[in-house]
Amino acid sequence: MLLYDLVDPQELTGYVRGIQLETDRNKFLLSAYLPNKNIDEFEFRITNGTLRDPDAAVYRAWDTESPIGSRQGISRIIGELPPISKKMRLGEEERLRRRALERADNTELVNAIYDDAAQLTRSVLARIEMARGEVLETGQMVINENGVLQTVSWGRSGTHTVTASVKWDVPATATPIADLRSWVQTYINDNGVAPAFGLTSTQVISALLLVSEIRSIATTVSGVPGIVTLGTVQSILQAFGLPPMVPYDTQVRVAGTATRVTNAKKVTLMPPAGEPLGNTLFGTTAEALVLQEAQAIGGADAPGLVATVHKLDDPVSTWTKVGGIALPVVPNPDLTLTALVLT
Repeated sequence: MLLYDLVDPQELTGYVRGIQLETDRNKFLLSAYLPNKNIDEFEFRITNGTLRDPDAAVYRAWDTESPIGSRQGISRIIGELPPISKKMRLGEEERLRRRALERADNTELVNAIYDDAAQLTRSVLARIEMARGEVLETGQMVINENGVLQTVSWGRSGTHTVTASVKWDVPATATPIADLRSWVQTYINDNGVAPAFGLTSTQVISALLLVSEIRSIATTVSGVPGIVTLGTVQSILQAFGLPPMVPYDTQVRVAGTATRVTNAKKVTLMPPAGEPLGNTLFGTTAEALVLQEAQAIGGADAPGLVATVHKLDDPVSTWTKVGGIALPVVPNPDLTLTALVLT
């Protein structure tokens, strides 16, 4: 049974969405490239490949008919947004309720619910950030957990998943400049724009500092420098018209184990700002519909993450739950190109 009197559902849902904004801004930074978008649906319908340019128009003679244009060979992908949620039983509930009765004050009880809601929200967002990382690196998302089997492929070109012929942690013979020039040219040929940066790990950047090719280019009049800095590497990349390397090392806990959101051995070329890569869609949950029917939240607030408080009678317990239906969607998957660069 949903509780409406202990904690206002509108306020609690607003609170978890505030936590979402804060977390995405300060920790789960991939939301900057696949920004959140609330939709009043539980399905997604996207047009794949909308970046492709139409054929240029042609001049015509005066008083002649305009040539007829043709639509681009694009595809439409339709699917369901999968649900994701987590709940937590109120700890030490009997003690908290006894204090509330003695003091005629539910503050401690309410605060405990809000604390649980914050923790649950960050847990849900952690899984969504992992989904973003997977989509950016592979062009698809494979779900195989908790009895859910679902694969959503956005149709990224096979030439946008590559491997360095010599890994960059083989410093004597690695050729990262040549590798990047080749991959960037593929990116430009397919998209008509150059990538803005390479999303990677500190581990990859550290390997670049030791590569002989980089050290040779950084040679000064006094010989090969003893130390090649990150600034030196970025300057070399810029000199060759290559994108800078941007580290992203965020980790989340999966079954108690610290797990990276993105692969530490890869570089993903990312599009410049303004190019339509995709979004993270948040739909309308069943819980939101129940709250809307009870007039506990407004219709405009239904899409997105929702927090609810449930009461069970046997055994007597109070549960806080945060959930959503969400999926990162990438209608233009060729705006990313991922290379495996470390062994």
